[in-house]
Amino acid sequence: MSARSTAAAAELVVDAVTVRFAGVTALDGVSFTVGTAAIHAVIGPNGAGKSTLFNVVSGAYRPASGSVRFRGADLTRLRPHRIAGLGVARTFQNIALLASESVEENLMIGRHRLTRTGFVAAALRTPPARREDRRHRVRAREIAGFLGLGGKLDIAAGELSYGDQKRVEIARALCVEPALLLLDEPAAGMNAHETAAMGRLIRDIRDDLQIPVLLVEHDMGLVMGIADRVTVLDFGRRLADGTPAEIQHDPAVQDAYLGTDDSDSPGEGS
Repeated sequence: MSARSTAAAAELVVDAVTVRFAGVTALDGVSFTVGTAAIHAVIGPNGAGKSTLFNVVSGAYRPASGSVRFRGADLTRLRPHRIAGLGVARTFQNIALLASESVEENLMIGRHRLTRTGFVAAALRTPPARREDRRHRVRAREIAGFLGLGGKLDIAAGELSYGDQKRVEIARALCVEPALLLLDEPAAGMNAHETAAMGRLIRDIRDDLQIPVLLVEHDMGLVMGIADRVTVLDFGRRLADGTPAEIQHDPAVQDAYLGTDDSDSPGEGS
């Protein structure tokens, strides 16, 4: 089924997106859809175009052709802050927290887009500004509690474990009150226990908050365990798109990425 034919039932529609850099085609006519409250994974070897795709969806890159639509709005020519304003939030592969600031202050950065108090009123700490600040802090604490960070709000982000720092990044993205969450390798660098916990958290976000999730991830155990649908990229092209079971049994995917020997454990693409 084409991206166009499923647009009415999809939150995000990526339609025939092509991206070129100095004559090199990073994405070549890639199409897929992300359904309502779905976990959709994008996988592929290093250099397959996964990060480029994320940068197109979030507005950092503009495609040479094709389009990206979210809830009917065309994101293709919008700047990143406009896309964020439509409810698209993302995390990054490399942790980008303010290490010396508390967890709570890091989360409050995510509330900035929702703040209505002007700069002068905020600087003067007027009564309306203080009331709004309290409301945002209450919500930030609720989100922290949902992610298991409720007891760590006063701790400097840089003092947390690696896994908890990843959770803070996701919490900060949720503080934007997103309608779509983009997760860039959320389990990168984690041990098996942390990865399993991350998988449960992503499912909770989808199930409890009803937020569709688009993630790029190398850990195939995580992907196959939580994704509703998987898109496979290879050399910038869509190699396959389907359920985890369909992807695991797709001969082209096995040859290009997963490996044909059933005794091998799928690992990171290289």
